[in-house]
Amino acid sequence: MKNLILKLDHSNSLQTSNEEVKIQKFVSSISPSSFIKLLKYADNKVNPRIATVNKITKSIHETLDTSPELFWFKSKGILIATENCEILERNRLRISLDNLDYEGIMDGGHNTFAIAIYIIEKLFDVRLKKWDDTKQFWEENFEEIEKRFEENVEDFKFSIPVEIITPTNDEGSLLEFYDYISEICSARNNNVQLKETAKGNQVGYYDYLKEILDEEFDIMWKTGGSGQIKSEDVISLASLSFIFLKEKGLLPNDIKSLNKISVYSQKSKCVDFFNEVMSHSEISEEVKGKYILKNDAVKSALNLTKGILHFFDRMYLEFPSLYHKAAPGKFGRISAVDNKKKSRAPYYTTEELSDYKYSYGFFYPLVSGITSLMEYDERNNEAYWKVNPKNLDLATLDLSQYVELIRMVNFDPQKIGKGAAFYNESESIFEKINN
Repeated sequence: MKNLILKLDHSNSLQTSNEEVKIQKFVSSISPSSFIKLLKYADNKVNPRIATVNKITKSIHETLDTSPELFWFKSKGILIATENCEILERNRLRISLDNLDYEGIMDGGHNTFAIAIYIIEKLFDVRLKKWDDTKQFWEENFEEIEKRFEENVEDFKFSIPVEIITPTNDEGSLLEFYDYISEICSARNNNVQLKETAKGNQVGYYDYLKEILDEEFDIMWKTGGSGQIKSEDVISLASLSFIFLKEKGLLPNDIKSLNKISVYSQKSKCVDFFNEVMSHSEISEEVKGKYILKNDAVKSALNLTKGILHFFDRMYLEFPSLYHKAAPGKFGRISAVDNKKKSRAPYYTTEELSDYKYSYGFFYPLVSGITSLMEYDERNNEAYWKVNPKNLDLATLDLSQYVELIRMVNFDPQKIGKGAAFYNESESIFEKINN
């Protein structure tokens, strides 16, 4: 059990809700010595963002260097969530930090990160730039950090504001804590315009996608986290299968439809659509503030995402050749195409490089058109590929009319990606495959 006795600088003033919510909070501050012990156990996995070195952390360092006595006034400090909190004597609390989904640093991740790397830099002359590296350094060198800190304690004269949120002792308080903690956490982070993807990740909307994609794709699900692929790009493409379900009448009627053009031009709208589907009571069950996918049709639709991502990469690599085949003229001579740079497939499904660097707008309608390759089995309540685009012979596609439309808009990738005619033509192209 990760139980920590936390020494507070001020009296442990317990505050409860006038509205009788079964959650309470303590407001106080801690010393750098207590912070060192806290960071041995506490993590920020409950926080929808991961802190990185930026203007905020640099500003915090400046305060700790030049006016540490003002840090208590200038900083909001750290917000900690814990399932169990026991009041001890002498302004001490015993808190638990085991359940990483609900316990840990909810807000103040940049404060935590900045203070941690400040202490490491002063004690070890080591400069770290990532939270994960900092946490690993802390765990591997904890005893030495404590030892060196005690030898240099006079160099760290500042107080850190803390707020601790925990269930009351009332019946049902733990379940209420689970129900509300994600919402509280997202709200506390709203002062930095937290992305809808970060909020969705926080409450579990993307957990099933993670389950089927993370082994193969390096996706950055959490703001400030690691990953080569933006989560909103993946979510937008995954929304294509939801568009298919909506057109088949397989999503609840109160969920508004999404135009395929948005998959290219309005990724935030796709994220909103995806989140609306996943949060619907007929799709997911809310358990302890997290949404757990229960709908088999939606699960099967999300299973198609791998094929979509593979097809996207294949289309990026092969579209120039398909263009050449469909009409005379060289793709590399289009002004919007850079024929001097090779480029990687955007979802890294292959090591093969494209001979060109160019806008995805040229072929986004074709990617959206593969909904025509999706089918639904009513008996098994399952969406599946009639022909998996991952294995489709692209040379069989007739793009002559598509390329003619490209010429009509003067080879402008923005007009292609946003043009309804291209999406209609793309659906026709793929409908012909099975006819």
